[in-house]
Amino acid sequence: MSEVVLLSNGPGELYTWAAPVVRELRAQAPDVRVSLGLVPCQFASGAEAEIARSFGVDAVATPRDILNTLATGRLPDGFGPNGRREGAGALVSLGGSLDMAVRFGERLGYPRYRYSFVPAWHRKLRRLFVHDERMLRRARYLGAPVERLELVGNLVADAVRQTPPAASPGSPHIVLIPGSRNLFALHMIPLLIAIVDRLSEALPDARFVWPVSRLLSEDTIAAGIANREGLIFSGLAGRREGDIVWTPRGGRLELIAESERYAHMRAADLAITIPGTNTLELGIANVPSVVLLPMNRPEVIPLEGAGHWLSLIPGIGTWLKRRAVRLFVETLSQPISLPNRFSGEALMIELTGTIHAEPVAERVLSLLADPADLARRRERLRQTMPSPGAAHKLVARVLADMV
Repeated sequence: MSEVVLLSNGPGELYTWAAPVVRELRAQAPDVRVSLGLVPCQFASGAEAEIARSFGVDAVATPRDILNTLATGRLPDGFGPNGRREGAGALVSLGGSLDMAVRFGERLGYPRYRYSFVPAWHRKLRRLFVHDERMLRRARYLGAPVERLELVGNLVADAVRQTPPAASPGSPHIVLIPGSRNLFALHMIPLLIAIVDRLSEALPDARFVWPVSRLLSEDTIAAGIANREGLIFSGLAGRREGDIVWTPRGGRLELIAESERYAHMRAADLAITIPGTNTLELGIANVPSVVLLPMNRPEVIPLEGAGHWLSLIPGIGTWLKRRAVRLFVETLSQPISLPNRFSGEALMIELTGTIHAEPVAERVLSLLADPADLARRRERLRQTMPSPGAAHKLVARVLADMV
């Protein structure tokens, strides 16, 4: 029996990259053992092992297991040759540290593969998979030999399109995404409650759903619904009953599991979201969206790298981050939503600056009142966004190399 070991990190990579690869491995090679390891990740929720097990893999290794292997050489339970013929295995890195993936592959004795939106190269990779022509060129510039590069497409398209649409959609069906970073979501949740409060009056048959990120703490969710931080975005407090949040005027916002978000995206007429990978997922699902980047309080906008660490400096951290965010947004030379960036067209409506609920709601209503424009945006998303097929190509190449 051969083995394919997948390494991934946070919930996003697991759902959008690992899940379609696992499905494709089961379809193309049902006799191959599939193991899934988790490398340490600063954005991990702690639920990654549970998510990985839900994919039906043969073995799961936690970040601690991976670190233990790198330190001691002892492989996690269920991983490694274990009597299989030498070389009858492969490691595929799907997010997280490239160096850890290479070193773990060495412990296994398997050739290493990598799929990434950032095409960093390592000489010990057998092959680097990329998602578009631009990244293919960039990988070659970074030193990857052309014979070890392969353009397979975007795995996110496989993850989204393989999911059937949700049953019982509303008229219209509207998805709301306040993000997965606690500090920002704390302020975005009351804003979305206020938007639903306004829209529900004009759209009595609408269904409003919020796919709740596993990265959000229960305290953040409760504080956001209660609007404990005040009227930063002219937000409103709601009243939670189970998985329903009621707005002051009787609007109904459903809290659904993050694992159901693709089903609801596939059923949606429109979405209201913040920037990020979710805009690409919505674009692939052909959902015209209103993308919000509120600058009411720039210091609550999440930044990675140096921007994050600046905010932690005692005394001046908040001021420094506020300046960093403003400078970043003011000098941004490309759209804030990935579909607009990829297509070169204004397919998603982008709202930046000082954001409040009423103008956003009015913009949503004006878009819904123009079915021709809504249909045009949906069709252009269908034509310009990535198509499924990346998982099939990636798995086929790995399996062919194992023969």
